[in-house]
Amino acid sequence: YLAGKPVRFVGAHPMAGSHKTGAASADVNLFENAYYIFTPSSLTSPDTLEEMKNLLSGLHARFIEIDALEHDRVTSQISHFPHILASSLMEQTAVYAQEHEMARRFAAGGFRDMTRIAESEPGMWTSILLSNRETILERIADFKERLEAIGQSISKGDEEQIWNFFNQAREQRQAMEIHKRGGVDSSYDLYVDVPDEEDVILRILELLRGTSLVNIHINEENREDIHGILQISFKNAQDMERAERLITENTDYTVVIK
Repeated sequence: YLAGKPVRFVGAHPMAGSHKTGAASADVNLFENAYYIFTPSSLTSPDTLEEMKNLLSGLHARFIEIDALEHDRVTSQISHFPHILASSLMEQTAVYAQEHEMARRFAAGGFRDMTRIAESEPGMWTSILLSNRETILERIADFKERLEAIGQSISKGDEEQIWNFFNQAREQRQAMEIHKRGGVDSSYDLYVDVPDEEDVILRILELLRGTSLVNIHINEENREDIHGILQISFKNAQDMERAERLITENTDYTVVIK
């Protein structure tokens, strides 16, 4: 469509975002240190990328170039397919909860983290799936085989195979750059074991006065008479390390960085 026209086209987008929509959800630091991907084409002139990088420099993103076809393959696995999984899990749980109402109440940390992106805008994701359908269908077929394999291990009671399944996944995740800034919605998380006492959260926040927080969440809030887990997310490692030092020096709470 653009061939022969005075257009310098280059596909580009940041690998960062939010499931929230609207101007009220705007975040000036959303793309800071996140990957901003360019997919040059035959319509991209030599100086186009430099102009684009200059135009977008205020985002403080990390620019990277990749072939368009390879981009679609990679994002089908680490972006598009996870949205299908999240929405499928929500659909399954909603139906299951009709007969097992406590499923809604017990859904906590792991379920919340896995399904957060199911709140994303459906129109955009419908277009994405239809635009990259062949590669996404391949990812779905591959995942079906993996589910079938672990299902067979469970059916056979193969304890060693099941253990290897979880251990391999743990090691592979630890080896990825998923914990580093530059991934999707990546942040630096600090976990604090806090007792169920008055003003505990306020005390910690007072210690962190002047430190920029991305998010704060209390895990295991549905359990009583035990320590809860306060999860605090930061934009960078420096703020996280400073928070760890302040909380450790001024309280007897256990502080863990993951």
